[in-house]
Amino acid sequence: MLGLPYTIQDIAQAVFAKDLFQGAETQIPLQYIAFDTRTIIHGEQTLFVALKTAHRNGHDFIAKAIEKGVQNFLVQKNIDIDSVGLKSYAININYALVENTLDALQIWAKFHREKFTYPVIAITGSNGKTIVKEWLTTLLEGQFQIVKSPMSYNSQLGVALSLLQMRPNIDAAIIEAGISKVGEMAILAEMIQPTLGILTHIGTAHSECFANESEKIAEKLTLFATATKVIVSCEQPAIFPFLAAKKVAFQATPPLPDHSVLHKEFLTSADKENASLAAFSALVFLGMSEEAIEQRLPLLYPIQMRTEMISENPQITLINDSYNSDIDSIFNAFQLLQNTKAQPHKKLILSDLSHLGKDQIAIQSNLLKQAEKMFGQENVITIGEIFSKIRNNIFSFVNTQDFTQHFHYQDYIGNVVLFKGARQFQLESLLPLFHHKLTATVFKVNLNALVHNLRYFRKLVPIQTKIMCMVKAFSYGSGTWEIASALQQEGADYLAVAYSSEAIELREKGIALPIMVMNPDAQSLETLAKYEIEPEIYDFELLEKYIRAARLAGLATYPIHLKFDTGMGRLGFNEKDIPHLIEILTQYPDIQVISMLTHLAAADDNTADNFSLQQITRFQAVYAILHNTLGISPLRHALNSAGILRFPQFAMDMVRLGIGLYGVNPTEDSHDLQEIGTLQTLISQIHSYPKGNSVGYGRSQFTTKDSRIATLPIGYADGIFRRLGNGKASFFVQGKAAPTFGRICMDMLMIDVSDIPEAKAGDEVLIFGKMNDVSQSVSVIAQAAETISYEILTSISPRVKRIYINDNQ
Repeated sequence: MLGLPYTIQDIAQAVFAKDLFQGAETQIPLQYIAFDTRTIIHGEQTLFVALKTAHRNGHDFIAKAIEKGVQNFLVQKNIDIDSVGLKSYAININYALVENTLDALQIWAKFHREKFTYPVIAITGSNGKTIVKEWLTTLLEGQFQIVKSPMSYNSQLGVALSLLQMRPNIDAAIIEAGISKVGEMAILAEMIQPTLGILTHIGTAHSECFANESEKIAEKLTLFATATKVIVSCEQPAIFPFLAAKKVAFQATPPLPDHSVLHKEFLTSADKENASLAAFSALVFLGMSEEAIEQRLPLLYPIQMRTEMISENPQITLINDSYNSDIDSIFNAFQLLQNTKAQPHKKLILSDLSHLGKDQIAIQSNLLKQAEKMFGQENVITIGEIFSKIRNNIFSFVNTQDFTQHFHYQDYIGNVVLFKGARQFQLESLLPLFHHKLTATVFKVNLNALVHNLRYFRKLVPIQTKIMCMVKAFSYGSGTWEIASALQQEGADYLAVAYSSEAIELREKGIALPIMVMNPDAQSLETLAKYEIEPEIYDFELLEKYIRAARLAGLATYPIHLKFDTGMGRLGFNEKDIPHLIEILTQYPDIQVISMLTHLAAADDNTADNFSLQQITRFQAVYAILHNTLGISPLRHALNSAGILRFPQFAMDMVRLGIGLYGVNPTEDSHDLQEIGTLQTLISQIHSYPKGNSVGYGRSQFTTKDSRIATLPIGYADGIFRRLGNGKASFFVQGKAAPTFGRICMDMLMIDVSDIPEAKAGDEVLIFGKMNDVSQSVSVIAQAAETISYEILTSISPRVKRIYINDNQ
């Protein structure tokens, strides 16, 4: 949401547009900005910015934006009304023509920022930017009115959008700034023009784009050219000599705030993990007294920084997005709820937004109006005194206690429920009310890491090469619809599943991407045709049955993917089948061969490279025959994750991304992949045993000293292989490794915490993934179990609660 209304004429003037095409009313105040048509809610009040990236061109979606009521556009090429197929709209749109839409957006953001004189706090660094921003906001809410970057909006685009939120009657703005290469920070600095700077921990992120650490530090410090003070909240040794060389004064402080030195030009915390020190220092800069700071310290409870989608309960799906309550994040959350198809119905739980100050009542009234328009009055539940005064009905509650007293579980069955509001209401405390069952074991799936991996692989292949993402087997244990939805949002080209039922479920939950079924059963072919799902065809019997099914379904064309066996030895046509295959394809011109594919048997094994290259050569020869004989040019694909990493020169028209998408490296070489899954549980109980005591079934292991043995509520029914018992694997408690003890049980297992005296019942235990600053790859567990990562991931039981984390909604 824009901080001030602008007309299209205002915007054209601010960005020095080359031309302004006027085909509609040009004085309509624009309140919203969009670059993704899926987020458009208020069409007539929205400016659509047609951004052009390496893989997406916003100009291709102008027709969709017009259909959603948008009349005003920022573009870098003239809009040809005939080409978008909406000639009747020719006199009903305006557009400002610029050289580059992102550059224009940044110019506009700078123009807008210069309208305000209140403090602007800029935060940069490698890690901790968002948590410093959120802690600082938490400490300021109530005494100060704040505008801040939504979620993790810190890119060249995100900073511009954040600055455009700045509005009058505000005490300060808090803006994140992130960079990945030399030259980017100067652009952000010119837009932000901070009065106070905060530098968080300098780590290894994006280091590959800088010559050395000094160059990266110098680039980040470029942000602070206009700042009167800079807070350094890390202990990176290289920073201080760099600052000294620049003749910049700075002062180191002890780990706990020493307010007598907080007014120095530069401040640092000896504890890089204590980001709260940066927040304390900023409070002093803004004029908050020491007494007021001390009073607000209890507010710094741990903050969940990302949106969580919790799908453990088959009756109710929960979206916990209660950590962020700026206006843009609220509208984004509304859109997320609207697009989530996990349940047939939707409900919103929204709290008061006390940090909005003088505009609170007006803004909350508008939010309520929009929410009720999108979801219906009976599906919007509000919490807080302001909403209670505005609504005064049975769907409004004064506080969370009032809501809890009137809560009825059955009212929410069959719903996706979104929690959104101010942190002071602690909406997350309501989550247990909605759980079908309480489980200590959870599998957290980081959708941001999923997107990172997709983008990583996308960079390895030519820009025109499509990516087919494998979501078979419950997306390798990570969840089907949730993963597919994130991939659809990110712009994946294709999805692939193993069986028809998986594809049908995705269609029924609103996934519109093309889907290929790798092993379709004959009985489901007619249903596949009905749902526009494309089968992989690997023999003549299946081909004939599909032709009949497609005819019965009344399809104009029969889309198929032809599989050829070049050495895997599982499914596929062989070279000897080609003449008959050509006969059938000639006989039935309605058959549309979407793609031709083969599967490499040993792409991850460098000792089998000759065999892999032989497979590719055989496949290319088969393709050439069909192409030359029939004149068709279907997509060609042969590479899986390992193949993409090791043979990118053979990416051809499409690649199939599987285990690499989930962050598991299928090769021995190092790659920048992020594992998306974290399996964790809690300690149920701890017992002390003397030396010589056995624990568990079969008395398979005895204590060799006085020991403390912890019991965990997770076992082989949850996916922990029995062979991991008796010390063959270790899990992490309080950041320290604890080996398994005794045999793995069906629902429980034991670990030895004798060397972790601080361990206690209720402590979190990391099985694999990342928790706080500790990580353990699923590959380590797989190796201990004498298997592969695929088997570990796909063995995680459906009874384990999945939580989906996303901070980019």
